Amino acid sequence: MVEGLKLYDQLEMLTRKLHIIENPLLRYVLAYKGNSRQQCMQGRGPRESGMMVVHIVTASCNTLLLQSLLNDRLIPLCSAEDTEIQFHRDPVSAVDSCCQGDTVIILPGLYSVNNSIFLPDSITVEGFGLPDEVVIEKKDKGDSFIESTGADVRLSNIKFIQRDAIEGILCVRQGRLCMENCVLQCETTGVIVRTSAHLIMKMCDLYGSKGAGVEIYPGSVCTLIGNGIHHCKDGVLIKEFIDHLDMMPSITMENNVIHNNEGYGVIVVKPNNEERKASGDASEESKQISNGSTPIESNSAEKKDSTDDSVASTVGKKWQFNRQLNPNKEVTCVQAVQDLMGDHIFVSIQGNQFRRNGLSDFGTFFF
Repeated sequence: MVEGLKLYDQLEMLTRKLHIIENPLLRYVLAYKGNSRQQCMQGRGPRESGMMVVHIVTASCNTLLLQSLLNDRLIPLCSAEDTEIQFHRDPVSAVDSCCQGDTVIILPGLYSVNNSIFLPDSITVEGFGLPDEVVIEKKDKGDSFIESTGADVRLSNIKFIQRDAIEGILCVRQGRLCMENCVLQCETTGVIVRTSAHLIMKMCDLYGSKGAGVEIYPGSVCTLIGNGIHHCKDGVLIKEFIDHLDMMPSITMENNVIHNNEGYGVIVVKPNNEERKASGDASEESKQISNGSTPIESNSAEKKDSTDDSVASTVGKKWQFNRQLNPNKEVTCVQAVQDLMGDHIFVSIQGNQFRRNGLSDFGTFFF
């Protein structure tokens, strides 16, 4: 009996994965694996000499800017004798030259890059100025804009513009990424937090995604504080389903403004437990019939009709959305927060604002 139940659970899991494979929409929303074009880079680790390097990125600068850079950043960073300064003309070459513990300072300007930016080491990349003054633009199709796998990566004060892209603007595959005071102008998917990855996103502005602004996978840790997420397909997409090796995501959302998204402010993807319950009821009925309880013929016909209706209802609910209508924006904002607080995947959720989201502030997608 126990082995039969285990096999039944495995069969349900395989059935669910088969539906994901067969449905293009679900492959996009739920698929775990990246495509074959994604590159994997090994971190260099610390230099053998133990020297730290500060990488300055600029095409040109005046003496006033250089003096300000020297006083505000270089003197504090280079106080030790084992620190070296290198100059680069573009951010990609600077990041590719980094080892663990290095710092990249990007001076104001518009930098157009053709390659993805990979962050396999624990480094700091910061813009020297406001985000609108330090702009990195990627134009080529294909890979995602930024791939982070370092144990402790920090990004700050930079505007990223993604143009003519196929994949997302930022993917945290593993390790920890702390992003603060950045602007992300997306064209396809926004920020993706993969399983076992950790994202801390503070005071950032994200918009323009044709998918979700932030996409959170099972087993990840995501902290969103003081961000604006707007004019996307959906604001935040949370994948609350587990496999044998995965855990539920752990999410903190505080003081975010999620508004003007085409679909939902926050949408949670989870398995449809009603289907399992219906299957259990059907197996219980078959067990009773096998034990010799033979119903009257007329009642049998009625039961068959009701069973058909039940099966049709179950099939109809197999792929469904559960949403709240929002005739009153203030009421739905409070209701959305109450619904999110009741979900065990949230460590903390407070001070968030939901405004003018197309379908609803909060929704659930069952599969």
